Amino acid sequence: MSTSSLLSLGANAMFAAQSQLQTTGHNISNASVAGYSRQEAKLSTVQGQYTGSGYVGRGVSVQTVTRAVNSFLTDAAAQTSSVAAADKAHSTLLAQLQDSIGIGEQGLGQAATSFFNALNDVAALPSDTSARQVALARADDLASMFRSTSDQIESLQSSVTQDVMNSVGTVNELSERIAQLNGAIAGTNGGTHSANDLLDQRDQLIKELSQYVQVSRISQDDGSVNLFIGGGQSLVLGNQSNGLKASLDPFDATRVQIEVEVSGVSRPLSEASLGGGSLAGLMRFQEQDLNAARAQLGQLGAGLTAAVNGQQRAGFTLDGVAGSAMFTELAGNVIASRDNAGSGLASLQGLMSLSTPSALQAAEYELKAGASGTFTLRKLPDGDPETVTDGQEIDGFTLELSAATSPAVVEGDRFLLQPVSLAAQKMRQVLNDPDDVAGANSVVLKAGSSNTGTATIKSVLLDGSSTPTGVSIAFGAATADGARAYTLTDSGTTPATTVSGSWKAGESVSYDGMTVTFDGVPAQGDTFTTQATSQWGANNGNALALADLANGKLVDGSTFTDAFSHLLSDIGARVQTAETAYEVSSGVATRAEEQLGASTGVNLDEEAAKLLQYQQAYQAAAKILQVAQKVFDTVLSLAN
Repeated sequence: MSTSSLLSLGANAMFAAQSQLQTTGHNISNASVAGYSRQEAKLSTVQGQYTGSGYVGRGVSVQTVTRAVNSFLTDAAAQTSSVAAADKAHSTLLAQLQDSIGIGEQGLGQAATSFFNALNDVAALPSDTSARQVALARADDLASMFRSTSDQIESLQSSVTQDVMNSVGTVNELSERIAQLNGAIAGTNGGTHSANDLLDQRDQLIKELSQYVQVSRISQDDGSVNLFIGGGQSLVLGNQSNGLKASLDPFDATRVQIEVEVSGVSRPLSEASLGGGSLAGLMRFQEQDLNAARAQLGQLGAGLTAAVNGQQRAGFTLDGVAGSAMFTELAGNVIASRDNAGSGLASLQGLMSLSTPSALQAAEYELKAGASGTFTLRKLPDGDPETVTDGQEIDGFTLELSAATSPAVVEGDRFLLQPVSLAAQKMRQVLNDPDDVAGANSVVLKAGSSNTGTATIKSVLLDGSSTPTGVSIAFGAATADGARAYTLTDSGTTPATTVSGSWKAGESVSYDGMTVTFDGVPAQGDTFTTQATSQWGANNGNALALADLANGKLVDGSTFTDAFSHLLSDIGARVQTAETAYEVSSGVATRAEEQLGASTGVNLDEEAAKLLQYQQAYQAAAKILQVAQKVFDTVLSLAN
């Protein structure tokens, strides 16, 4: 072997060791950089030189520098972190929603209890102006608590809308940067070496993007990747990105929806199609939880308002005047879509009337105009559309579709029906004069002068459906089961109405909207007869009925207390479910990240060992050069 060959062999060995040292140093320097993948200098043996004595080796060369990559684990880490981000956002917002629904002494339940207790005080002292004033104050507190709770929900809605808009801006920025890196990587792909650091940067950006929206990637031959979201909608194609857009809901400007823009055309993305990422969690909270809480709160307010106002109108004030509403009268809300083609749609509030408030559901509905004046209705968010007709009652409200004929409604027009969603927000106490609390009934029930039993009138409750004058109740003999027969006669009808029944202690006698409760036990022959009220301040019949609403089925077959407890338990269950989902998904994401790190990350102990190894290789290569130099010097001295 010539001296020059030995010099070349030593130089190649030194260059190889230097490359290994530089690559190891690069690994150590970037060990704590997020998304960095371990690199390695790949060496290969230089083809030996043929001599008469055989092939003589010519050393080593550096082929390339590769990075540790595991596409499966990289995708798994991005996907699992995306799901965890969605669950985290959802869980966090649900916890805030739970905090906004006050409990204990500062909560809605306590406010309602205080209101009904104040009505009981009015029943105990029907002529006491101060008791009536307290009842109005408690009514105002209750209405204020409804509005405050509603404001908390709307504040959360505003926060969600702002977060979605900010997140969409971040998604678009990350998408543009990924597209730029695609262009840079594709520009280097014509060579034989990969741009390792650029690839790491792109993988890290995709991982960051996955925190906001779940993406699927497809690698291209030129080294770029295409990213898709929402069941196939393209987000990044090569060096071009299609931005997301946060737009206001076509019905409600306080709510937000997400669209993807492709070639200038916007396509809406449903919450379900987003899959994962914080955007999916935000939209899931808005569509599933926030809307439900708003509607449930409104259902409570609507049921209470309708019952109290109805009972107020059934009674009479201290002045003997028929009672009026205590709270703002109920009115459902109709919103026309901004995309509608019909004209004059702002006047279509008459599309719906609240016919049976106690049957109203905690839901919103979409009404859609079809061909030839037909309409379909579906319960949101995922109900099936059903054909409906004018005058049809559904879930406590009646459709007035004749209102849709003028102004014109065209096929495809849509309307959002909100029977109860705004009831809590609009609730106000509107009765100002304490004397106007309708505590009296129009009639009283008087015991017969010859009664011998111990029965006295505990309460006479009228629901306002009628005014039963000329009604008498006569008790007969005891029956075998311990009850006592009675005959109720209404002489106010033509012909007179007679109703027979049996009464037991603790039971009531009901007839035509009147419910009579007794204390004690009547004897055979005892009678009770209705008479017109003459002293309004001494009659507490309607005050008792108002207070008894606490036990009435005001909200879809439930008492107010039970319905409020259901609201709290429903939100509590959602919070627990969301927290559990986040615990699971975050655990899966952590394990996926650990597996990726073990496969592609930098181990400093390992790199330190390699430093020593490559240092020794470098020193050995330098020794080869030193020997080659001495040989060369010896050859020169011999020549002289």
